[in-house]
Amino acid sequence: MKFFIYFLVFFGISFGHAYGYEEIITSNFKVVNTLGEEIKSPLVGQQLNLQTSLTNVSNEEMDWAYIVQIIDSKGAIADLSFSKGSLVKNQTLTTALFWTPHKDGIYKIETFVWNNLSDMSALSPKSTFTITVT
Repeated sequence: MKFFIYFLVFFGISFGHAYGYEEIITSNFKVVNTLGEEIKSPLVGQQLNLQTSLTNVSNEEMDWAYIVQIIDSKGAIADLSFSKGSLVKNQTLTTALFWTPHKDGIYKIETFVWNNLSDMSALSPKSTFTITVT
């Protein structure tokens, strides 16, 4: 299953910018703990919640898939996960995916919002963040 998701993310990164672009706005990316408190210095073995707010700025209900890809300093995918849902017109919600780093280092976090995992039409621009795990 993970291989299939890796393929979808690779394919979508290369070709997924089609209709619907910027119908959902992402904002307020944070790394937080289970209580919602921001983590400034993540540790190996600590559960991290990778949180983003999604706002539907289209004139209709939008299905979405929030995808988070974590890449280590060697360029390898350390983790890949997703969640799905829908937003009504003008609705904002905060979604989060969990990740527990198993090694220290610098990681690149890429987030995507697509309409689903089969069409892979981007609803928002890709966002990239960097964190250092000690």
